[in-house]
Amino acid sequence: MRKRFRVTDEEIKKEILEMSKKEIEFNTKYIIEFEDFGQDFLKWFISNDGYVLDSQPFQRWLWAGHFTIPQTAKIGEKLAIWNNGESYVNYPIKSIEMVGDEDV
Repeated sequence: MRKRFRVTDEEIKKEILEMSKKEIEFNTKYIIEFEDFGQDFLKWFISNDGYVLDSQPFQRWLWAGHFTIPQTAKIGEKLAIWNNGESYVNYPIKSIEMVGDEDV
């Protein structure tokens, strides 16, 4: 009798999450950290073309896909974002980190 290999939903979810983390890490150009006022997110990982890839520790589902221009962001100011119109993140920027080579 042939044994069947079964993959559980949890194993699939874990694998997708790991693949997703690798993609985010590979594509991140900027990490913007916000001042902590008790909100659910403190850091955004932003691609070279300005799209939010991830939000940590929470709310990736809400912020991923929003657009910003990280090159114009300034510490102490609120970050301008676009998703069906211009808006601003309610919390000031604490730090901006550029990841990797500028010419990538």
